[in-house]
Amino acid sequence: MSAGAIALVGVFALTLTACSGAGGGTASPSTSADAEPQAGGTAVVGALSEMPGFDPVRLVALGTGIERAAQVMDTLMYRNDITGEVTPKLAKSLESDDGKVWVLTLRDGVDFTDGTPLDAAAVIFNLNRHIAPDSKSSAKSMLSGIQTMEATGDLEVTITLAEPSGSFPLALTGSSPAGLIGSPAALANPDEFNENPVGAGPFKFKSWMRDSELDLVRNDDYFVKGQPYLDGVTYQVLPDPQGRIDAVMSGGVMLAQVSGSGWASVEANKSLITVASPAGGQALVPNSSKGPGSDVRIREAIGLATDPKVANSVIFPGSTLWNLDRDCIPFPESSPACLKGSSPTPDIEKAKELVAEYVAEGNSNVIDFSAPAASDEVSYYASAMSEIGLDVKIRIADAAAWLQDTATGNYDVIYGVNGSSGYPTQWRYMYSGGFNWGRVVNPDLDEALLRARDELKLEDRNKAWQDVSEVVKRDSILFWQTPFASATSYSTKLHLGSDEFPYEGTLMIYLGDAWLDQ
Repeated sequence: MSAGAIALVGVFALTLTACSGAGGGTASPSTSADAEPQAGGTAVVGALSEMPGFDPVRLVALGTGIERAAQVMDTLMYRNDITGEVTPKLAKSLESDDGKVWVLTLRDGVDFTDGTPLDAAAVIFNLNRHIAPDSKSSAKSMLSGIQTMEATGDLEVTITLAEPSGSFPLALTGSSPAGLIGSPAALANPDEFNENPVGAGPFKFKSWMRDSELDLVRNDDYFVKGQPYLDGVTYQVLPDPQGRIDAVMSGGVMLAQVSGSGWASVEANKSLITVASPAGGQALVPNSSKGPGSDVRIREAIGLATDPKVANSVIFPGSTLWNLDRDCIPFPESSPACLKGSSPTPDIEKAKELVAEYVAEGNSNVIDFSAPAASDEVSYYASAMSEIGLDVKIRIADAAAWLQDTATGNYDVIYGVNGSSGYPTQWRYMYSGGFNWGRVVNPDLDEALLRARDELKLEDRNKAWQDVSEVVKRDSILFWQTPFASATSYSTKLHLGSDEFPYEGTLMIYLGDAWLDQ
């Protein structure tokens, strides 16, 4: 690899050195640089929902299974959601000179818990399952640029893409199930693997009672010396939001995701640490292709109609976790991809004037507002749009119907929720050739999005995301309202993350370096 390889720090930061966290490399709130990890104990975690199983090709997203499968299989790479950097985890390195040909090097001596080696052939076997013609894997689109994969050594895979892409390493992180590598021997029977997985991660599968409890035990042969510190992990399925709050407040579980309405309660509990999700957000998205939203005046008016102070009081009542700044959403506030000044300042009177002007021309002011669930925030946003002269009809759809609405444009305004930032999720929601939340056809937006995905240097991708925000503001494409309404609340006795792999509040919680006060 030449001295100019893209593995250099500041380009992809794909080196084996520890990556810095937000705020100058500080550790997770529950991790002291001077604290000595203690061995033993079982962490009990409240899960948002049941998972479809452990087969990577059946997994879809964080919160619905990837984060549990990663305890058994680990991930090849690690994504820092604050800085955007990608660094090796289970893999040793991932390097490229040009963003088109990538060389993945694996660690020597790492075996799956069935004794078979985690080698180049194992990685190729796993990735081929995602991109097979009949594959329904959610990772298929992220890997669609792969032209060839070749084992260029026992522990080396050379991957050639059709076009250069600086974002390719993200496909091998916890952002995608393609980052999970299972034993090919065990995956020879996919249905059996789905129920009884074999990986090379910090924990091994013990037992699973669907819709109830998943038990994992320590992998004594994990490649990181001394890890995991925990004897095991138990996941309890707690789909009810209040049930999760009650469980973590009482100590029934040590960690749980808490929705915005419960933030104040867990913040007040001194035996808990609560960290808001650093990325993601909730947005009002007008349909730019038809109806009132096809007129920029109505889109602009919707953006001027809402007030972050009111939204905070409705969605996060009594909480101080959010500082009311909407500019950086869905990126973390300290992210270099953030564009300050990108959020409109509330102006009810101007919004009313824009709507009145539109209606005076004989246009309809009826808004079909599609949301996945009835909630106080949906009611607030409907009220805000009504206040400026729009006749809002709330239409509550179940999750499947809502997704169908968003995919086909069957709405005037949707309430969009995104649990991450950047590529791939945010990108897919905004690109005209992707999921395309607002049914937008905007060449300037697409051009900026393609640069945000494909630029080789991280700093250039971040600048492209700022350009995306500029176009979104200029053309009133969508309006981020609040941060993602999810926070991680966990016991002060549970320590998460490390300087190398800091925990910042995301749904991807690696427990190999977690430990409990004994």
